Parts: sequence; structure tokens; C-alpha cells
Amino acid sequence: MKELFFPQHCAFCGKVIDSSALICPDCWRSLPRTEQAYMRGNITEDKFVQVKQFARGAAFLFYEHGSSFQNAIYEFKYGRFANPHIGYALAKEAAYEFMQTDFFDGIDLILPIPLHAKRLNERGFNQAEWIAKGLSDATGIPMDSTYLTRVVNNEHQAREHGRDRKKNVHGIFAVNHPEELYRKHLLLVDDVITTGSTLLSCMDALQCVRGRTVSVFALGKSR
Repeated sequence: MKELFFPQHCAFCGKVIDSSALICPDCWRSLPRTEQAYMRGNITEDKFVQVKQFARGAAFLFYEHGSSFQNAIYEFKYGRFANPHIGYALAKEAAYEFMQTDFFDGIDLILPIPLHAKRLNERGFNQAEWIAKGLSDATGIPMDSTYLTRVVNNEHQAREHGRDRKKNVHGIFAVNHPEELYRKHLLLVDDVITTGSTLLSCMDALQCVRGRTVSVFALGKSR
């Protein structure tokens, strides 16, 4: 009866689907995959090659203005019925595909990019944490959301461009108990990479961790 009055719609195309699903079979098949897990020196890795002890980087899908994936991510984060399970489901699908490669080899801990406490209170969930949970549940690699803290509530990145984004994210993260991360291979997780400035700021904060190695995963990467 509930499905009659409140039908489930595909997060991508809006088609009515089974109540237990989030994305229809056609959209699962047509996801704009980057195939970056199979490629070294891809456009995601290129954003971070200058970082000391950077290992790997990949995004699961291409993120383009006006695409169904962009609309799904917006719904995931900001929609009237914001649904973090969309990010979780996409992350598990990505993990199963990436596990066919060596992308996760040697990774000790998955760390989602944190939200500021004020933003977290407004939204009710951290989208990167749900993505990290999906990766963790699929791979068995532990996830922890307590080591990184966003200490500055910077403006929304969507309002900034280029150099302004880099200024906007400088010094916004802190690391808790860095000694516990000694010599660990850390996978930083975010939803979408554009300039990469947020992740670079996080990597800068992690410089206090001796012997650490850093890799990066995102659901989406702008072309």
C-alpha cells in the first residue's frame, strides 16, 4: 500500500522501481565509469602527484554538469528527501569493481573527509562517511571517522573557483592522535573531486603523521 502512494524512484532517471532498490537496472549498466582503478597516472592521480608519499587515486564515475549522476549526488546530499544510502550503494558497487584490480592492496584504514560540526548538524549526515562505509563493508578494510576533524567551517566549495578554492580550504583540517596512524596506508574518501583542493588540504594536515602513505577515492571526478 505504501508503494502505491509513495512509489520508489530511481535516483538517476526518476523511473518508478521496486521499493527495495535505489537505482534501476538500466542506470546501473549505464553509469559513466571512469575505469581509473585500472589506470596509473589517471586524471585523478594527476591532482596529487606532488604530495609526498602519495600512492594511488581514482574516482568511480565521471561527474558532468546536468548529468543524471550530478542530479543523483545533489539528491544524495541536499534533496528534500536526502538519502545517504545512494552514496553507500554506489560505493559498494565501486568497491566490488575496484577489487578486481590492486587498488585496495596495502590500505590499512579508510578515512572520510569530515564535515564541520555545524554543517553536520544542519545536514544530519556526512556524505563522505556513508561512501566510506560502503567501501569498508565491501572490502573489509576498517573505516574511522574520528582521526580527522574539520576545524574551520569554510564556505560551500561550489561557490568558489580555482585559486579561491585553494585559499578557502587552507588549514581547515586537524588530525587527532597522529601517533596511532604511524606508518599506515590511509585511503581518503570524498564524494566528488573538482580541483582537489579539499583533499590536498587534508593531506597537508596529515603531514604530521610519520611514515604515512595516502591514497584517494571519490565517487565522482569532473572532466
